Amino acid sequence: MQTRRFIGWATVAMLAVWAIALAACSGSSSDKAGGAEEQEPVVLTFASFTGDIQPQLQMFAEEVARRSDGSLRIEFKPEWRGGDPDAERGTIEDVKAGKVDMAWVGARVFDRLGVRSFQALLAPLLVDSYELEARVFESGIPTSMLEGVEEIEVAGIGVLPGPMRRLLGISHPFLEPSDFDGQVIGGAENELSVQTFQALGARLEALPAGGSLEGLDATEQHLGAIWGNRYNENAKYVGANVNLWPRPLVIFVGKDVFESLTTDQQAVLREAATAAVPEALAAARAEDEESALQLCRRGMVFAVASGSELAELRRTLEPVYAELTTDQETKSNIEAITSLKTEIAASADAPVCTSTEPPATASAIPDGNYETTVTKADLGKLTKADWLRAGIREEDAPAGVYTMIFDAGEWTLVGPNGDGEEGGYTVFRDQIEIHIGSEYTITARWSLEGDTLTFTDIRVPGGDATVETVVWTSHPWAKTA
Repeated sequence: MQTRRFIGWATVAMLAVWAIALAACSGSSSDKAGGAEEQEPVVLTFASFTGDIQPQLQMFAEEVARRSDGSLRIEFKPEWRGGDPDAERGTIEDVKAGKVDMAWVGARVFDRLGVRSFQALLAPLLVDSYELEARVFESGIPTSMLEGVEEIEVAGIGVLPGPMRRLLGISHPFLEPSDFDGQVIGGAENELSVQTFQALGARLEALPAGGSLEGLDATEQHLGAIWGNRYNENAKYVGANVNLWPRPLVIFVGKDVFESLTTDQQAVLREAATAAVPEALAAARAEDEESALQLCRRGMVFAVASGSELAELRRTLEPVYAELTTDQETKSNIEAITSLKTEIAASADAPVCTSTEPPATASAIPDGNYETTVTKADLGKLTKADWLRAGIREEDAPAGVYTMIFDAGEWTLVGPNGDGEEGGYTVFRDQIEIHIGSEYTITARWSLEGDTLTFTDIRVPGGDATVETVVWTSHPWAKTA
């Protein structure tokens, strides 16, 4: 699922700067005699069926570039098989067919292909905290599970920790077995998920990334997807501590591609995946925290299951575990994870809303949609240096109508091509701060006359803005709704 509905310019800027750095790393190399020889990097195309690139994958790509001294580079292909409810399985087939060099999928999909080595990692309600997930990865269990993908003729590279998956209820929370009776749950269609919801009395229906919740009673998602896809508009209840399973990201490459690499390059890929694990886990936890904050502001209810309700859910799921443990490898891994869980005695992670209200000053700008039209002449004021410094391609900020949306402390900017960015905002007197993620803040001066909004003095991290200045200040923004 997507963790953002829009591709933010800030994200584009970060990726562009990262790509420039990679190009600098890989431009040339010096031989031992002191001469310079050109060395073209090996570029591996990497399919991602989500519209954005998860930070876990960005960390992996950065590690690949660093450890290979630029001789290996990852080129992401986002929205691969976008809208396809069976995108993950299709992506695996695309890698096998050589349509793309490598990819990632959730570990959940492999049991549909006869690979059951990841089942212990996905056993319902087993890995239910980030502390436990960290210990499981430290133990090396996921790496040993990776050997199973060899059965389907791809080469496993690594497994990265992902966010917890919870149940989002449309009209009620899902905290005990009776809540599941006769309900339809949208989610990734794999054998273990189907068995889990059947045991609870519900039915799983395949839901593609970003798909509609129409006709569903609930969906299993991570908080970033609930926020990014605005599922809170149709559903209001998250089972805060009913953490079904994590979403591990499995990275793999086509066998022919892998065998075409040198031994050192093969090692770099696998070492990069291992090295990215700690930061990937931190990114998953941070995404949860940020998403929970935003969902609280949108009025989401985080319902907490009692100890007895969780115990009843586990008793209801005993037939699923009985089936899982018929496989000796899965049984051994479940026992190992259970032992770690007992050792650390960590409770299931449960986000809570400390405040459901946006900052009080946010209402200084009336909620609504504001539009402006940026012309080619406006964009023509920018130099190539401006675009490069901003790390934004000109085609990502085209001429046309831009819409800025203010909604109870949340801010969204949509460009003529549908791309844009979103975040939270605060207002103090005539200054506004737009917070995109945890590290990127745009500040500006604002004034409102009637329904017309005007901005001046735009600043971004590192100094004055360029592209943002043109888009924000060339013309006033008129309220349309």
